Amino acid sequence: MLQSVNTELQENPLVYKYVLGVLTILIVCFVIVAGTIWLFKFIESIYIDYFGGKPLIRHLYLKVNDVTSVQRGILESEFKFYNSLNENEQRYFRHRLHKFIKYTEFIGKDGVIIQEDHRVLVSATAIMLTFGYRDYSIKFVDKILIYPSVFYSNLDDNYHKGHFNPAFRAVILSWEDFVIGYKIEDDNLNLGIHEFIHALHISYLKPKYSNDVTAYLFTRGIEELESFLKTNQSYKNKMVNSDYFRDYAFENNFEFIAVVVENFIETPRQFKTQFPQIYNKVKQMLNFNFKGY
Repeated sequence: MLQSVNTELQENPLVYKYVLGVLTILIVCFVIVAGTIWLFKFIESIYIDYFGGKPLIRHLYLKVNDVTSVQRGILESEFKFYNSLNENEQRYFRHRLHKFIKYTEFIGKDGVIIQEDHRVLVSATAIMLTFGYRDYSIKFVDKILIYPSVFYSNLDDNYHKGHFNPAFRAVILSWEDFVIGYKIEDDNLNLGIHEFIHALHISYLKPKYSNDVTAYLFTRGIEELESFLKTNQSYKNKMVNSDYFRDYAFENNFEFIAVVVENFIETPRQFKTQFPQIYNKVKQMLNFNFKGY
């Protein structure tokens, strides 16, 4: 069949020339696009390593979407971080929120009926944590499970307030404890932040996503934190012995990262005053150059 098509094209030189021209244009366009993407990534990698420590471009959209009026009302009345942003930042935040809600499945458990406040506040937490990045998706999360309160997990035969299950690609939350995390703004306990940081951490360690610039910024930040504390034992001892970080932070590396980000988001001034070196490394890791930070 291919031979007959080829013979037909050769017997019709105008058609043959047209098809050849179209194919040539397509190949040239592909090479230009691929080359442009490669060049951009190359320049950005140099910029990150030697100059800015952040992506060259953070917001790049063909179309900026918006949330519904109800969702926006919840965001404006309930989410402090959103209200601290300037007008353009708020517009981009709503766009990202719209996308997260659209592509994430929310599942109510033990009688929970998913409402707009569940969708908006949980999604806004994820968007806040990745708002300093260009790629704001969390690769290992496409489901949010919400229980009314503390729930039992068969995975470890234990009760939890929150949990990240990478195999199920789900963040699982006790709604009661999630809400408390935001109602009390300065206790450095925020369940939503804690579990989404676990999700980010595990996602960025996977080889499939490790070459992404966002993964690079996050994992490089973790490496710098680990290196700093390893070579400054007295500083680490100061952190351990302080009342500022809860003991849970020092159980393992995953809990340490989740806890320090909770502290960073909830009490940035206190964090910066007491542990400025760690504060600055977390700020750079999240590229969190926003009002109040």
